[in-house]
Amino acid sequence: MSSEAETREPRRTEVRARLVEMTPGANGFYYWILSAPVIVFLGWLWVDLVELVSVASRPVGLTLGAATFVALVILPFGYGAHRLVTSFPGLFQRAGWTVHPLAQLRPAEQYTVKYIVVSRERAATDVPRVLLRVAQGWVYLEIAIVLIGALALPPLYLSAIEFGLGR
Repeated sequence: MSSEAETREPRRTEVRARLVEMTPGANGFYYWILSAPVIVFLGWLWVDLVELVSVASRPVGLTLGAATFVALVILPFGYGAHRLVTSFPGLFQRAGWTVHPLAQLRPAEQYTVKYIVVSRERAATDVPRVLLRVAQGWVYLEIAIVLIGALALPPLYLSAIEFGLGR
C-alpha cells in the first residue's frame, strides 16, 4: 500500500538554470537600513574602545575610531559574509542570486520545479558593487546573529535561573 502512494507522488520537473548575481533596487540602500542596528551598536563599542586607548584628543579619537571601524570591520566582514553565503547557493537557498531558467516555464510552475544550476555569473566588481555586497553581507551577518541568539539564549536563561539569578 505504501509503495502505491510513493508511485503516485508527482516527480518534480528538473530545469537547467543559471544564477546571476542579484542587483537589488536603490543600490542596496534598504540593506544598509536593515543592517544599521548591528553596525551602529558595534561601531559605538569600537569607537569607545579606540578612544579609551587613544592618547589624542576626543575628535581625533572619534575620527580614528570611525575610520578604523570602516576599514577593519565593516568592509572585510560584510564582503566576507557576502562571499561565503553566495559561494554556497544550494546551502543558503540561492541567497544573493537571481535564477534564470534555461527553459520556458509557465508562471504557475516556476516555484515547483527543481533548478539544476549550470553556471554562476557574478556582476562586474566596481566600487558601487562592492558597497552593495558589503551591505548584503551585513544583512546576512545580522540574520546569523539573530539565529545564534535564538539558539544560545534559552540555555543561558535556564542556567541563570538554576543558579538563582532573577529571583
